[in-house]
Amino acid sequence: MVKNRDKRSERFKEFLAEAEDILNSMARDLVRLGKGVKAGIIDPTVLNNVFRSAHTLKGVSGIFEFKNVSDLSHSLEDTLDMLRLGRTALTDDVLDSVMSAHELLVKIVASKGDGNFNPEVSHLKTLLARTLETKKPAAKAQIDKEILSALTEYEGHRLRENLKEGRNILVVNVKFPVTSFDKSYEALIETLKNDAELIATLPSSGPDPGTLYFELLVGTLKDSPHIADLVKGFSQADIRVLKGPSAKAPVEESRPLSIRKTAIETLRRDSSTVRVDIEKLDHIMNIVSELGILTSSVARLSAELKSSASTSVYGIELSRVEKYLERKFSELRDSVLDVRMVPIGRLFGRFEAFIERLAKETGKEIRMVTNGDDTEIDKLIVEELADPLMHIIRNVIDHGIEAPEERERFGKPRIGAVTLSAHQKGNHVVVEVKDDGRGMDEEFIRRKAVEKGIVNREFIGRMSRQEILDLIFIPGFTTADKVSVTSGRGVGLDVVKENITRQSGIIDVDTLKGRGTRFILTIPITLAIIPALLIEAGRERYALPLSSVLEIIELDRDVLGREEVLGFVKLKKRKIPCVRLSEFFGSPPSGSDGGACYGVIAGLASHRLCVIVDSLLEELDVVIKPLPDMLNVPGVAGATDMGEKGTVLVLDVTGILEYLLNNRKVFKKAEPLSL
Repeated sequence: MVKNRDKRSERFKEFLAEAEDILNSMARDLVRLGKGVKAGIIDPTVLNNVFRSAHTLKGVSGIFEFKNVSDLSHSLEDTLDMLRLGRTALTDDVLDSVMSAHELLVKIVASKGDGNFNPEVSHLKTLLARTLETKKPAAKAQIDKEILSALTEYEGHRLRENLKEGRNILVVNVKFPVTSFDKSYEALIETLKNDAELIATLPSSGPDPGTLYFELLVGTLKDSPHIADLVKGFSQADIRVLKGPSAKAPVEESRPLSIRKTAIETLRRDSSTVRVDIEKLDHIMNIVSELGILTSSVARLSAELKSSASTSVYGIELSRVEKYLERKFSELRDSVLDVRMVPIGRLFGRFEAFIERLAKETGKEIRMVTNGDDTEIDKLIVEELADPLMHIIRNVIDHGIEAPEERERFGKPRIGAVTLSAHQKGNHVVVEVKDDGRGMDEEFIRRKAVEKGIVNREFIGRMSRQEILDLIFIPGFTTADKVSVTSGRGVGLDVVKENITRQSGIIDVDTLKGRGTRFILTIPITLAIIPALLIEAGRERYALPLSSVLEIIELDRDVLGREEVLGFVKLKKRKIPCVRLSEFFGSPPSGSDGGACYGVIAGLASHRLCVIVDSLLEELDVVIKPLPDMLNVPGVAGATDMGEKGTVLVLDVTGILEYLLNNRKVFKKAEPLSL
């Protein structure tokens, strides 16, 4: 019984993941559809894609008795079916109802079946049903019944529409190798889409059993030689003209299209992707981490054997095996990490519909631009980035982008731009949200901070430009005088900073008044398994992620003294905040009064910090496990299991730096130490 329940739970997780993909795809198509409605040109392919998404979602949600999703997607499917068949007009009101239904479906799926979330869907179902009341007369065209019998109702409708618009109707014979059918077919559709509409794809037959043959029914304003030139690499033979300048007979008298059923039997879906639960990957990560610890143990053992004359032969042989093991371990680690990676473009794609909706609510005209969509990042970090980016975009649209009339007065285009971009920088990914709006006014931020009692007038006069801009991340701070639909409550950017810090990342802001603002997020590519430096401070051991380490310097304890926190060190003409790690965490001192210790220069983005430790022990790969919320400690990213060495804390350099910057009283007023 328990096994069946676990199996159902796993299948339910698969459903939620699939539903999320369907809704993301639907969102992208709805945005394209909305742009088409504004331009007065509706792409039937996009409309049909939205219908298919709703139909698929209805089917999979029905299997799991996810009633709210099933009912609403069914009503949405009915409306979209009427729209795609041309039986009702796609107006702004109808599109609003469809997009509202999609938004509610996203919320229901995001709730993951939580029984406490029971939205009322009857109102939306009623709105969608009203769209079915106003029907358009069907397009009339004489088409051979045998041709229609080979087409679906939707394909028949699109054929009539093409005839009504005076397009040429062609039958194109094409063929694809069985092994590369998917990619070749997609390439052909991409080739045709700008010059022709693919009305139907009908299986055909041919002499080669290893080849798939099709007849494509297309509508186009171009002539047959032009289409023949486009499909040259895919064409099997001639192109037949059913209707057009070169047709020998009208459509109703033409040779009917035939479907060869034998060809259908050869079609099969050959997908090379498998959906894997992230928890299973986490389990594999733990095993990989343990293998890394074992590899280090083998290396130490081989070194010990080589140091003894009686066992040196065995040590040399073991060392050879250890090097091979280390190489294979690295390959395994990189392969597992690669499985977790997803292109960040999937995340960017989710915001297109969100930006469209906010633009409409605020009465602004905004377009979204993306760069670096192929930049890969850990799936878990992508999910954690969704909320921070949403809050940033919300603030950008409300505070940054001007109204169309205001933009025109300043000589800007009416349509504002929000640019999402990403690029890899070492072991980190830099994600930017940029706008071309009004930018931030430092004096206005100063005034607001004083009005709200966040800082006093005397202190704010001594703050640097960057410190002034960082005030926008303080809880309760807002520049809005009134609460709007999108912002004004002082909740948002403080949550952004908290979430980014929790991912061992950092956020910077750069702005130019009248030109726009950039939010720059620097985050690790993955937190699953990372190379770390095992260090000792006081009587405790810690793991410091190597991705944060820039340089290691040797220091003299006698010069450093024994103050709680040193303040700053001066390195290469740069003043760097400095902290003794044992004192930061309040751990007992090591007991060493003199001798050498080490300064680990760590950094992220443009920020630097010198962490003073007693010993550098070894480098190794660690799997970070998050700590419970009740143990949320500044400067700690999580913990890692070191096998026989026990559990050690993994440091978060960003968290330590943030804590020091927010508590500047810890820095001494003494002169910085030159190194």
